[in-house]
Amino acid sequence: MKSVIYALVLSAFLVGCKSTKQQLAAPPSVASLMAAEKFQQVELPDPALFTLPADEQKRFLDYFTQRQGDYLRDDEILYHYLENKLTNFNYYSATLSAQEALRRQQGNCISLAILTQAYAQLAGLKTGFQAVSSEPVYSKQSNIVYVSGHFRTKVYAPLNEDEHYLVKPGTVIDYFPARGSFYSGRADLKDLISRYYSNLASEALAKKQFNLSYSYILKANEYTPHAPSLYNLAAVLHRQSGDLAGAKRIYQTAIHYDLDDTNLLHNYAVLAKQLNDPELVEQINSQLALLEQDPFELLATAINARNNGKYYKAKQQIENAIALAPYLSEPYIELAIISYQQGNEQRSKEWLEKAIEIENKDEKLALYHAKLFALSEKH
Repeated sequence: MKSVIYALVLSAFLVGCKSTKQQLAAPPSVASLMAAEKFQQVELPDPALFTLPADEQKRFLDYFTQRQGDYLRDDEILYHYLENKLTNFNYYSATLSAQEALRRQQGNCISLAILTQAYAQLAGLKTGFQAVSSEPVYSKQSNIVYVSGHFRTKVYAPLNEDEHYLVKPGTVIDYFPARGSFYSGRADLKDLISRYYSNLASEALAKKQFNLSYSYILKANEYTPHAPSLYNLAAVLHRQSGDLAGAKRIYQTAIHYDLDDTNLLHNYAVLAKQLNDPELVEQINSQLALLEQDPFELLATAINARNNGKYYKAKQQIENAIALAPYLSEPYIELAIISYQQGNEQRSKEWLEKAIEIENKDEKLALYHAKLFALSEKH
């Protein structure tokens, strides 16, 4: 499946509205909660995540320096190089270093973010990362519940010291953006590196390589010792290796410190059933019901329903999202998509106009106007 790189070079973009919980002070790290006596730490090779081959470094720097000072900003030059370089880049679930992703021309969104960072470092450009909430794609393997996640990179434009922006201009490079996704929070380089090791830990866990999974979790812990996804991964490792009490202890700690998320709670529910504890199952389901009342969670569920042709269910979820957050434009865009797919182009235009009416971010408005123009041109 061919990948898409999507760049937005306007100076403002969507800010997240997703609510965050106030955490208690000083939660214990994931590493401190794991039963070290049950696992053997494996020595991990240094992946040199952001290192490119010497010939590729020269090729990129020649391209980059030849175009500097022309009509493109430095971040835009990097984007165009990547766009050309990754024409045949395919989506693949493997999490790879920059060099491996380039050699194999494949990798997931973490792989692409790592590759982008490698080029940005060569060009001396600053980057930021965005965690993205996408439609929940649940799958189950070896009694583990997986929920899709997403990551994208913003390469910042070089600025003079006297230039000040509310939002720094730059280029957002997104892997496979066709999936319905929404900005849900900032991330930085340590989050990206942690996600790399967490993904490898998940892969090892699926193969029941428990010591290797444990070692990768410890490595990820060095970067994000309080990430909800890491608590969940550590708990699943304990459950899969037979330490149900240890798994429960980790889940309870995460919830006590408000470090829970949808994925963690779904897997905790699996453990509760395995423990034959119906009271705990009911408690977790109640927490999930509250958590899923987030408008972005509702919207993600609606997109999933719409993708499966369940338009009535999708509309219900969208209406619930609008009731919770009437100031968001995204639900109206979803209604426009559904109307269009059902053959009602006039109604689709009306929903687009509604989205434009309430949206105040330049990036979104430009996209919505383009959609409306394309629809109008058909008539």
